[in-house]
Amino acid sequence: MGQVSIAKVKNDIRQSVISCFDNIGGLQSYLKPEDHVLLKPNINGTEAVTNIKLVEALLVLLKDIGIKQIVIAESTFGDAKMTDLCFSKTGYSDLAKKHQTKLINLNKSRKVKVKVQNPLVVNEVSIAEDVFEASVIINIPVMKVHYATAITLSLKNLKGFLVGDEKRRFHEIGLDKAIVDLNNAIAPTLNLIDCTTCMEKMGPRGGDTVNLNLLVAGCNRGEVDYVGSQIMGFALNEVKHLQYFIESKGLKIDDIVIMGEKLKDVRRPFVKVSMNNSIPKSFQIYNTNACSSCMNAFLLSCQFLENEDHISADIFMGDKFSAFEINDRIKIAFGNCCKEDTISFNENIIGCPPYPFALKKALEKRHKTN
Repeated sequence: MGQVSIAKVKNDIRQSVISCFDNIGGLQSYLKPEDHVLLKPNINGTEAVTNIKLVEALLVLLKDIGIKQIVIAESTFGDAKMTDLCFSKTGYSDLAKKHQTKLINLNKSRKVKVKVQNPLVVNEVSIAEDVFEASVIINIPVMKVHYATAITLSLKNLKGFLVGDEKRRFHEIGLDKAIVDLNNAIAPTLNLIDCTTCMEKMGPRGGDTVNLNLLVAGCNRGEVDYVGSQIMGFALNEVKHLQYFIESKGLKIDDIVIMGEKLKDVRRPFVKVSMNNSIPKSFQIYNTNACSSCMNAFLLSCQFLENEDHISADIFMGDKFSAFEINDRIKIAFGNCCKEDTISFNENIIGCPPYPFALKKALEKRHKTN
């Protein structure tokens, strides 16, 4: 019988973290002074990242109970340079310096192939070697909706442990089941969902913010995510990776004991992702196996469009196209995975992922030539 804590965040975020963990036995009951602790926030971009004040509060609390070895680790979309940029832009580089804590760019890490127990789609996954130096992982995702997985909470946040082409491969083999396989290859000790500033309507970036000022914590990430999904107003069958994980582990959601705040008092249905709200109606998208890096970059690119958003264009992402409509519309390859020999494109926007303003520039050029 699992316990999940829900706590309100008041003026003192440090005290709120203490209260949240006290509901399930206290932070000290899960840690020993000799533990090597890895904090895994969500820093995949510069918006809707894990609240830096929350991570700082947790750092201080860990030091207060005698933990000396603490690192923060993450890998973002794109390459190692992008991860370093996100660290800098979000303030995490400064936080690490302030507390003399190592900040690990997992996109620079060597990969370790790990066998998956009872795999759904893949027998092994490539995980950053640095992760295995930790004896305790504290998983700190942000509560957000997500265009590919309905929501992103504890289970999906572990995708930041993947290195190399593994993230893209997850999209090719089936993202929801691959997330379950990843979670059957590595498990955090604790999960603390940051529900201070959340995101709805679009995610993991480009959506509207929702200030819930809540924390949700527990040991079992399936149980924690189920409670989180209920706060957000999602049915279990709407969140496939969570449903698969619960089924694979034989979890009994009716037996979850919620400590602290009552679920009915904090439930706040989120506006679910609608791609139509983010992509110009004049675009036709041909997406086959594109990873979240390209899709995130494309959605961000659409936000920078002004007069160009009325141009009729077919946008291609991914690496396989068996059929497409033959017409006079502009055909644009978005991302390095689009093979030039597959189709004759009017514009090739290169990058892994492409620079967000590149789509605007390409459309501006086509508009001028026409």
